[in-house]
Amino acid sequence: MDAREDSRAFGAMIERRITDNWKDICNRTKSKYIPHPGRRTIYDFASQHNNSFYGFDVKTKDLDSDRYSDGGVCAVTNLLKFLANEKAIFVIAEFGHHKAQNDTSLRELDYIKLAPFHLLPADIYRIENLGTGQVRLNSDINSVFDKIEWDRPINKFFDIFVDLAVEHYEKVGKTAKQRANNMRKFRDAGYSNF
Repeated sequence: MDAREDSRAFGAMIERRITDNWKDICNRTKSKYIPHPGRRTIYDFASQHNNSFYGFDVKTKDLDSDRYSDGGVCAVTNLLKFLANEKAIFVIAEFGHHKAQNDTSLRELDYIKLAPFHLLPADIYRIENLGTGQVRLNSDINSVFDKIEWDRPINKFFDIFVDLAVEHYEKVGKTAKQRANNMRKFRDAGYSNF
């Protein structure tokens, strides 16, 4: 595939190719095509199969050793609303790629892996940021694919994830309180020596 200026642009190209073929993919898999409702969703593509709603999020993983690929997924509350309120299945579609050996203007796909988010190993999930919290992955799907718990019920995932979220919010609550105290000290000291 053609290389792009950065990993984000390469991922956008992959998404575009899927978008252009999504109706056909749904037809071939005997799934109901669901049009994308807009930018405010946690998924890039959706379909319905056997009365279940599936939202697919495309992740590209740059495998070159000198490049960084972030494991960002979505906000904690958006993920939980999608899984619990909508009773939907959130699937990560990961595309691992690297520079082509013979032509650096090209990228080669190493793998394509799909996995339901709630079935991934417990140690792959992490939450960052002070706001609502951003869900991230500690590793790529490909490296943990053989550890996926294919028969894990959704409530078992909620047990794992909610404990992680509570721990995160308690930690950032302490951090936020300390930052507020630092601001008060800065103000009380006449705005010198922060």
